[in-house]
Formats: sequence, structure tokens, C-alpha cells
Amino acid sequence: MRILAINVEIGFGHPNYLDYIVQTLKQIRSGIEVEYWDVINQEKGFTRLFWQASKKIYSIGAKGGMMTDLYNKIRQRANIPIFPICTISKQQYDRILVSHPLLARYLQNVWYIHGEIAAPKECRMCNIEKVVVPINETKEKFVEFGVKPDNIFVTGLLIDEDLVNCAEDNYRKRTARIKSDKPLTIGFFISGAYPEPHISKIIAAIKSISKENYRAIVFIGTEIEKTKEFIKRLNKIQIQTKSSILFVQGKSRRDYVKRINRLLPLLDCFVAASHEHTNWALGLGLPMFVLFPMIGSYAIENFKFAYEQGVAYPLQSIADAQNLDKIILQLRKTGELVKMGERRFGKFPIDGVKKTALEIIKN
Repeated sequence: MRILAINVEIGFGHPNYLDYIVQTLKQIRSGIEVEYWDVINQEKGFTRLFWQASKKIYSIGAKGGMMTDLYNKIRQRANIPIFPICTISKQQYDRILVSHPLLARYLQNVWYIHGEIAAPKECRMCNIEKVVVPINETKEKFVEFGVKPDNIFVTGLLIDEDLVNCAEDNYRKRTARIKSDKPLTIGFFISGAYPEPHISKIIAAIKSISKENYRAIVFIGTEIEKTKEFIKRLNKIQIQTKSSILFVQGKSRRDYVKRINRLLPLLDCFVAASHEHTNWALGLGLPMFVLFPMIGSYAIENFKFAYEQGVAYPLQSIADAQNLDKIILQLRKTGELVKMGERRFGKFPIDGVKKTALEIIKN
């Protein structure tokens, strides 16, 4: 069987979902030939310039403020360019998998891997062979967009298999730690565009939790200069000496994912924007504190759903971040932090990656 996986290396969410599927395909069936095509690095000419410009716009638009408002409006227009945005031939492949909604709309008759709960307007598409979605609520959105119900495969949450395999054991250990009186370990995830409003809150929150001698693991991304700048800013504030801080950076997106997977079992809760990591709160029983403002239309819908499920707590203001220690202490005392984990653990299937891979090779 020959499979073509077409990726857009923008952000972390879309590329990661496609990678999870490709990795699992190779593991469950020997003899599968998967060709990987990255439109930013492998395309040429104007097509490559288009995607490079798109990545730049993403980086600017995802930083917050007025540029984010403009970026959201541009994305929601959902117009397909009249020029080729992918030039690789689709012939001689049994399946075409794509990681980005614009690719799905342009190429048509492909499998679009949609790992998010959210399905904003820029996901509108009709002539599609298959859309892979995590839950029924996401399916309903695509039906509204005009996708035939039979062309939508509800697969369960798309979470890396490395995390799925140890999910129950990690959940039990995490629950026991939260119920104890020992200091917790808090994860902080900085989005790939390094939005200033979020970074300011993360710095304030790290200072806050140090008062309780909580440990902080800061997942800083893949850009060395951004890491240096963040640490320099953090050094300017007063941190309790007993509180430890670990910084985690990846040499590449894939290397970064591996490092995250190794350390995620240590976390008792985490702070992040409501992007792809929202799946952890919904599927792994990992309590989530969500950074405001909402940047991007995906974040708005993801947060709304997670909040309604009772697994996400909003950090709306800088004052919320400055008082994170008090917030967590209160949630532990009342038992609410445990409930944030147990409300959805085991409620949504988390083996969506394996189910998707099996569906791809079924016929």
C-alpha cells in the first residue's frame, strides 16, 4: 500500500496529528510505503513562497493584539488561491493524507486529519474523501459545512501513542499526588509564536507557584533565542530558592514532542493556550489552566468545550496568573483539582490514532 502524507510545517498541532498517524501506520503494518511531503521545504518557486509567507503571517498573527484580530479575519475568509499550493502528483497512491484544511479544500478527494475538538470557519470544505475527527460534536460542525456524514470518521482523541499506553497508570499516580500534601509539579507550555500576553502570564504564574515550593517544567519550544530571552526575563523576578524550574527545548518539532512525552507523566496540572494540548485535559485526566486572551479561532472553541466539561480553569488576567498558587491550593483543598481530572478520564476514547491508522489501511 502506498500512502502520501502532505504536511504544512506551521505550528505544532496540525503537523503532530499527521505524524502520529504516519508513525502508527508504519508500526501496525509492514510493507506500507509512506512518502512524506512538506510543502514549505519541498515545494519550489511561488508555491514555496506562498507557504513561507503563510508561516510568517501565522507567527505574527498568533502573538496577540491587533495583528491577531486581523489574522483571524483573514483565516475565516477561507478563500482558495487560484495558483497551485501543492504541486506533487497524487497519482499512484492508495491514500492521500493532509494535515491542513487549506490543503484539503484545494486538493479535494483526500483524507484530512483533523485532530482538534474545534472546527472553525476556516475548516469549511465539501469535496473530501474523508475527514477524521475526534468526537461527534466536531463531526456535527463538518456536516454544517457541507461534508457528507458518511465521509466523516469519528475516531476518538488523537493523542500520541506513547502517552496513551501509560495513560491509566499516570492518571492514578497523578491523582494520588494531588490528594497528598506534597508540592506539585506544574507544566507551562509556550505556544510556537511566543505570544507576549501569554508569556507575561507564565512568568507571573511561575513566580506565584514558587511560593508553595511547587516545581515548574517550562516547555519553551524549539527556538534557542526565544529560550534565552525568556530565561533572561524570568531571572529578573524573585523566585523562591526551594522551587525548581526545568526548561525543556527541542532541536526540532519531532524532538520536542519526544521530550514532552517523556516528562508529561511528571505533571500534576499544566498551563497552556487551548490548542492541541486541550486533548490532554479531555482524555488523559490532566487538569488544565488556560491562558487568555484567546488567540485564534481554534482556541476559542477548544476552551469553550473543555470549560463546559469541567476540565479547564481560565487564567483571564495577570492577577489570575499572579495568584495561581492560591487558586491551586484552594482547588486541592476542595477536591476540585482531582475532579478536573476524573470528570473526563475514560469518557472519551483516546486511541484515535490507532483507529485512524487501521481505517486508512482497511480497504
